Amino acid sequence: MDWSDALARGGAAEFDGDAEKNGMMPLRRAAARLLSCGVKDICVGSSATELLCSVAWAVSPQDGSNIVSTKASFPSTVYPWTRVADANGAEVRLADHNLDLYTDPEDIISLIDENTSVVTLSHVEFSSGQRYNLRRFADAAHSVGAMLVVDATQSMGMVPIDAKSSGADVIVSSGYKWLRGTYGAAVAYISPSVCSGMYPGLLGFRSHDDIWDLRAERMTLPSDASRFEYTTIHFGAALGLAKAVDEICEIGIQEVWEHDLALADKVIEGANRLGLSIVSSITEEERSAIVSLRMPEGVSSEAIARRLQDEYSILVTSRAGLLRVSPHIDNSTEEVGMLFDALEKLLS
Repeated sequence: MDWSDALARGGAAEFDGDAEKNGMMPLRRAAARLLSCGVKDICVGSSATELLCSVAWAVSPQDGSNIVSTKASFPSTVYPWTRVADANGAEVRLADHNLDLYTDPEDIISLIDENTSVVTLSHVEFSSGQRYNLRRFADAAHSVGAMLVVDATQSMGMVPIDAKSSGADVIVSSGYKWLRGTYGAAVAYISPSVCSGMYPGLLGFRSHDDIWDLRAERMTLPSDASRFEYTTIHFGAALGLAKAVDEICEIGIQEVWEHDLALADKVIEGANRLGLSIVSSITEEERSAIVSLRMPEGVSSEAIARRLQDEYSILVTSRAGLLRVSPHIDNSTEEVGMLFDALEKLLS
């Protein structure tokens, strides 16, 4: 908000060329701290979709190759690859899920073969909260020379992620979910093992390694992940997200994770008390702080979500016919109790 006010008041007089050149750095530093990687491995964009599209065109899987993902994925995880596959003649393979939206990891791995070029997954599935073991899929992808590209929008800021030890080649995340930012800013980790060989699919004046050397006849890409930063963005959103990520780092991502899981446990307790079916994975390896509940027969999750917000000021969401509860560090056990008190009244 300070940045937006300064821009409205003074424009380039207060946000000059050097400030614009370095405007991504606070968020790059904050995200590097959160992911335990180097600042050079982080780039900033306006959305996870934008970054994934640029990565998809950079990889550009060719005719005869295939891309592996899941039917449970958030569409933006798959659509950029579908676009490139349509252009190049590649195949998109999607592992199916059961009635509870659970995808067996073995079903995903079984789709990987010597022609696989990319395995792309949502680290945590948006509808059920199922969490994948990134190292396992990185090893499976790398065993056939494929890349692992991860959409961490539903995990980054909630689940501890060590980018290097995860084995992922690319990790992207929007800023407005668990990172607690706003619309208009996103981050990506690009592994140094693949970065120098990637020619971004989206280019602009920032694509040159000296952005204010404004000559169209040449372009030398930066050697690090910033080669994926191609244009002017809403710097206020990026600066605000940097502060939000810094706050998570100050609290400690492990502490955030333990707090969120403790609240998820309370959600499970509340659901059991009301006899509601829990759709989400609750095993230690696959669980997250997203807990999705199936409403009783004939009860609309969309209607319940709307009434919880309108009548009780409690925000949950309806996804795939389920009531999705996502407690985070701004919530308390008392608030989880308020949710189930309200649910009990609505369902009775």
